[in-house]
Amino acid sequence: MTPFVSSGIRRGATGLLLGASLLTGCGPSGRCEGFVGGTRIQGDIDGDSMLVIRPMPFRPSNTGAYVRGAQLELLYGDGALRLLLEIRLPAEQDTTELPLVLTEDESNQRLPQDGRVSIWSIQTPTDAPELRGGSLTVKLADANNLEGKIDARFEDGSQLECTYDVRGRNFFPGDDPTYNGPP
Repeated sequence: MTPFVSSGIRRGATGLLLGASLLTGCGPSGRCEGFVGGTRIQGDIDGDSMLVIRPMPFRPSNTGAYVRGAQLELLYGDGALRLLLEIRLPAEQDTTELPLVLTEDESNQRLPQDGRVSIWSIQTPTDAPELRGGSLTVKLADANNLEGKIDARFEDGSQLECTYDVRGRNFFPGDDPTYNGPP
C-alpha cells in the first residue's frame, strides 16, 4: 500500500537534488512536530532540504504522458528526520491535498491531472514504522517553489505534522527555469 523506492531511484533523486541545491539561493522554511515511532521530531526545516522539478511519466509504464514531477529531500530538526518524496504534481497549481497512501487500484484509477505521491521514504530515523495514512498538501507557488504540509500517520499510532516551503531547480519544458521569484 505504500509507495516504493529503489536504491537506483534514491541515488538518482539524491544526485539531482544535490545539484539543485548548488543552483538555488533562497533557503527553505518550515517546521515539523510529532513522532515517528518512538522518535520525537521537533524542529525547523534544515537548510540542506532540496527540490527538483522535472518531466516524469505519471505511471512508469506510460512514458508517453509526462507531467510535472517534484523530487524533495526534506530534513528537519538538525537531521532528526530525513524524508525523500517524489510527487507527480497536480495540473491545478493551487493548493491541492494528495493522499500519502493509495491501494494499487486507487493508484491505477487516479488521473494525471489529480497528481499523486509516488515515493515516500523515511531515511532517518531508520526504525520508522510503516506509513498507514495521511495527506500531503502541495502548491506550486512559482516555477521553482513548492510549499505545503504533511500529515502522516504510522502503524504504531505515531503522527507527524510538517510544513515546507522549498525553492529548487525546474527542468520542465515551458516553465521558466531562470525565474526565482521577486527580489
